[in-house]
Amino acid sequence: MNNIKAQSNRRLYTGGMLSAIAVSAVLYFFPIFTLFFENKITDIKYSVRSMLNQEPDMNSSIVMVNLDDYSKKQSGKPLWPYPDYADVIEKISAGGPTSIGIDFILANTIDTSGWSQVVSAMADSFLAINPYMINMADFGDSQKQIDLAFHQDILYELRLDKLPQVEPGKINHVVDILYKSRQDIMNSSLGIGFVNIDPDLDGVLRRLPIVAEINGMLAPHFILRLLCAHLDYDPGKIEVKSKRKLILHEFPVGKKDVEIPLDGRGNMLINYISYDKVNRLVETGELASLPAWDIKNTGIIDFSDKTVIFGDNSAAKKDFISTPIDGILSNQLIYAMAMSNILEEEFVYISRPQLTLAFFIILLILFFLIANRVDTFRFGLIAGGVLMLYLLGNFMVFIYLGTLIPVLIVFIPLFVTLAYMFIFMVYQSQVTMGVLEGSLSSLVSPHLMAQMIKNPDILKPGGERKRISVVFSDIVGFTEFTDKADPAEVQAVLEDYFGEMVDIIISNDGIVDKYMGDGIMAFFENPPEGVTSAQMSVKTAMVMKKKADILDKKYKDQKRFPFAICVGIATGYAKVGNIGPPEKVDYTIIGSVANLASRLDGPGDPGDILMDEDTYHFVKDDYEIEDFGTHVIKGFEKKIQVYRLK
Repeated sequence: MNNIKAQSNRRLYTGGMLSAIAVSAVLYFFPIFTLFFENKITDIKYSVRSMLNQEPDMNSSIVMVNLDDYSKKQSGKPLWPYPDYADVIEKISAGGPTSIGIDFILANTIDTSGWSQVVSAMADSFLAINPYMINMADFGDSQKQIDLAFHQDILYELRLDKLPQVEPGKINHVVDILYKSRQDIMNSSLGIGFVNIDPDLDGVLRRLPIVAEINGMLAPHFILRLLCAHLDYDPGKIEVKSKRKLILHEFPVGKKDVEIPLDGRGNMLINYISYDKVNRLVETGELASLPAWDIKNTGIIDFSDKTVIFGDNSAAKKDFISTPIDGILSNQLIYAMAMSNILEEEFVYISRPQLTLAFFIILLILFFLIANRVDTFRFGLIAGGVLMLYLLGNFMVFIYLGTLIPVLIVFIPLFVTLAYMFIFMVYQSQVTMGVLEGSLSSLVSPHLMAQMIKNPDILKPGGERKRISVVFSDIVGFTEFTDKADPAEVQAVLEDYFGEMVDIIISNDGIVDKYMGDGIMAFFENPPEGVTSAQMSVKTAMVMKKKADILDKKYKDQKRFPFAICVGIATGYAKVGNIGPPEKVDYTIIGSVANLASRLDGPGDPGDILMDEDTYHFVKDDYEIEDFGTHVIKGFEKKIQVYRLK
């Protein structure tokens, strides 16, 4: 039995492990299967965090100046002329900011009136960081170099000689410059930064390419370049430590190294702040978000120690993109959030694959330990609960620690493993039950087998006190017959007798307790809804007597001895159940009622059915019964009142 269980456990664990490994391999080599849903789970994490008020702070040194619908409506000009841009830039500069991010590309146009004013406004302040657009290839897939002769202007403004070198393959590689401002605009700028964004396949922006590589040099994103200007920080101190880590050495905020976690492709995950919180901060004045029209037409506003992002977020501009928690937001606001993440050092961290693997292995081992200690139903409940706890813990780690741990690459293989193990355990339990039923069917009655299946607790050692009726039947004159008959003939008679009588007992839901030579002891239990054991025992005894009469005729025709039985029936309390030492238990009965039933056939004649007073009490109204007097019964001090079925 132990070997069978060991083999079953080996199949359970081996199958579970192979299921987990196979599904994990598919998800690892084909992440597209889960990428969409993993991203959506990440969005839910952002939303839950927002509901729990666990969002990051918004740095108050960032100011947004918005060329919004209000500003265009007030000016009466859906397309602002360059002099208006110049006026806003001049007003911002007069407020004394540390830097100004120009979040639109000022390129060549047909209408150049007022262009010189924009150039002068930028040149006078020399605080502007202007944008450009690039074309990137993943890592070092394309080693195409930028044409230095064709892009002399922008490469000069990048100051590549002052930027750190980057090892190929660590971050995305720039293969072309797509859009850029005019040369005179760049000459009037403090610096430039690329403004690319990198939405996921579902069109939602969750990450920002914070750096890229141009001709072996590190090129900062627009927001990173703006922060460098804001803090008077040397971009040459930026180091791409690995695909998952960007270090700002000796960063002015906190005067220490700041590590920005990357996603393995040079992208920083944006630690989003809900739009509701942004509005609250704007209403309380903790975050400045000002219409360009008001800046142009009011007095000078103090922007000391502030960095200003001046952008067009009007509906006509369509400079919006989908985000995880608030639908679409303007690029300008997203840039402000990303800059705040760096200033506040509140990042979204991505767990290392080793940590995810460790979680997976620990939970898989836990499944095996649970399966080895509990039954199938409890295994399903506990293992399912473990998966739910992992899911809950995964969310809590993001909400309170800001760390993203993949959900599906762990959850799906473990769920498949749980399903396999649960189905296997159910199947194995059914096989075991079938074997058990097959083994016990020859040892116990179907009625007892049904009780065992319905309530396995009845098999616990010790038994239970119950009111029962006991039937004892033996063959009259059988001892004399065995002395004279051939052993084979004796065996044939016993097989006929036992077979016929046991069938009768079982068909009436009786339980055969034991065989005692030529005697059969059986008992009948009462159902929960009534007391029927006495009626069933008398009914059974009558059928047994009729079957004995048939056997008697059969044996007389065969010139054998006259066949008759005596039946004793007693009703009372007895200990019923698995009784005996741990090495050998037996489902049986213990009590005087069993002894009384086995002795009641003594006073009677062949074919008599005798019963005690308790049995008579329950059946007297259903059968013709006569008083058979009191008798001395061996093993009982007082005489026993006996009744006989007519």
